[in-house]
Amino acid sequence: MMKPVFSLLITAFLLNACGPSANDLPTRVLHPHEELPAGVDEKDYTSVFLAGTIDMGAAEDWQKQAAELLQARDGNWLIYNPRQEEWHPEREGEMDYQVNWELDHLQRADFILMNFLPGSQSPITLLELGLFAGSRKLRVICPASFYRYDNVRITCQRYAVPMYETLKEAVESL
Repeated sequence: MMKPVFSLLITAFLLNACGPSANDLPTRVLHPHEELPAGVDEKDYTSVFLAGTIDMGAAEDWQKQAAELLQARDGNWLIYNPRQEEWHPEREGEMDYQVNWELDHLQRADFILMNFLPGSQSPITLLELGLFAGSRKLRVICPASFYRYDNVRITCQRYAVPMYETLKEAVESL
């Protein structure tokens, strides 16, 4: 029979020698103009696109809170965050790049968290709701005070898209 200390040493050696298991991967956040490190495979993660109010960077950074909530959960999370720290729409080709990056990653994502903030019009988010309502990937947060709440509510009902009161509830649904 192996002694417990010796058994623990062998286990620790094997874990270190083999690297982290697929269940121990760090949560990763990917923004436009960023790449995953070499050797990191997206297939090892559950991917979540953070769609919702940004208002050209003026809106609350709810994406940061969403990333923190996901990081606190079990699982291997890859978060696609379209919010850029340094957004320069006047750069040649930047708007095309941003829109295409978002569309590509919305399609690639396993889930889409869509957050409509009160006081915003969020036209791009409304467009994305229409594009992905039938995808079965959406989880929507929309307060009754959002100016197009009924449009969002009715669309979500029609396509069986779950709606949540809070970001925390939506993240817990994943």
